[in-house]
Amino acid sequence: MREIALQALHRAESRDILPRDALNALFQRHAFPDRDKAFATELVYGVIRWRRRLDWMLGQLLRGKPESLTPWIRLILRMGLYQLMLMDRVPDAAATHTSVELARRYGHQGTVRLTNAVLRTAVRQRDQLSRPARGEDPVTELGVTHSYPAWLSKRWIDRYGVDPAAALMEAGNRPPPLTIRVNALRVAAPDLAETLKDQGIHVEPGRWLPDFMSIRHAGDLGRLPAHEAGLFQVQDESAGLAVRLLAPKTGETVVDLCCAPGGKTTYIAQIVGAGGRVIACDSSTHRLRRVEEHRRRMGLGQVRLVAMDGRSPGLDVKADRVLVDAPCSGLGTIARRPDLRWRRTAEDIDRLRGEQLALLERGAGLVKPGGVLVYSTCTIEPDENEEVVAAFCDRHPGFRADGPEDWPEGLARVTDGVGRIATLPSVHGVDGSFAARLRRAG
Repeated sequence: MREIALQALHRAESRDILPRDALNALFQRHAFPDRDKAFATELVYGVIRWRRRLDWMLGQLLRGKPESLTPWIRLILRMGLYQLMLMDRVPDAAATHTSVELARRYGHQGTVRLTNAVLRTAVRQRDQLSRPARGEDPVTELGVTHSYPAWLSKRWIDRYGVDPAAALMEAGNRPPPLTIRVNALRVAAPDLAETLKDQGIHVEPGRWLPDFMSIRHAGDLGRLPAHEAGLFQVQDESAGLAVRLLAPKTGETVVDLCCAPGGKTTYIAQIVGAGGRVIACDSSTHRLRRVEEHRRRMGLGQVRLVAMDGRSPGLDVKADRVLVDAPCSGLGTIARRPDLRWRRTAEDIDRLRGEQLALLERGAGLVKPGGVLVYSTCTIEPDENEEVVAAFCDRHPGFRADGPEDWPEGLARVTDGVGRIATLPSVHGVDGSFAARLRRAG
């Protein structure tokens, strides 16, 4: 499976495709056991997650820079170092031998000798190579130790301070829990929990919301009978909190302006019920097909799908509530998407603000007098969150911050009490997210 992991890493790096998609394409070639798939997946995501720290180690071991190596050999050495330095169940001999064999297939005799020498030296110098010495400037020290780009390390240190930034980076390096949302229209949460437990799946209650639960399952969730029957949807609780802030009511009309992949859409549909209506819009017909799959599987006939760019006119409706789940940098989901730290730049954040504000203004036009507008993202960057909402409110005085209705006391830690939710993985144990609730003057 190490060669599968190597090929997936090379595809993701050279073709700029998602690691998940690269792995899935390779897994389809053979019927690999779930255990082997899990090992390959850990290798791929681990190497991506710890790329900067692995390259720092390589820099200590090589005469030249890691960038001077061919992509194949650089990836083989990263994989070998990851197994030796950051995995605790791979024998040193196995990690070294398999890396040398891969170098033989994807390099030449010189790179075989290089791979063998580098990894054997790493074993001997393991303690000195583990992390940078204390005393470096914090941007470099935290960036290398926790494997984040310098621009993001500096950004978070400037905003939160050294220790909170370190905690946030650590949280982003911990594999997140797998959480699911119960389809309450078809099953009660305790009954679903018992069904999953009977199938050998470990189940724990959600951290914040009673209709969410955390599970441990190494196989393909899509093949579980409970999933095929539409009894649950994979979703992080932070996304559920945004829907709770929107607070749809039975029988209402709700617009989800940027609906794909459909997690919030289906949650809203569950709450408004069969007598309600959810108009789910997205500019991508491909992504809308995924929403349709979820809608059908969960039996939510009250969802109407519309292919449209949310920034453009094209929808003639006045809704009780509108959700603008805007495209964003996604920096609150780094634990799930470790490649984002390398794909995103500060310029991306600046670029996205214009699109986010345009979507929010378009969504505002769909809210009926007295209705509710919620803006949400899966990022923790104020430029994409508070600043976008502030700019919108400056332009549209007819909308004001609106505290959530009947907000449970147990959720007080995730809201400021005046209509905004902000979660940090290091504090709240869910994805980093933001949501702001506004009410239109009636």
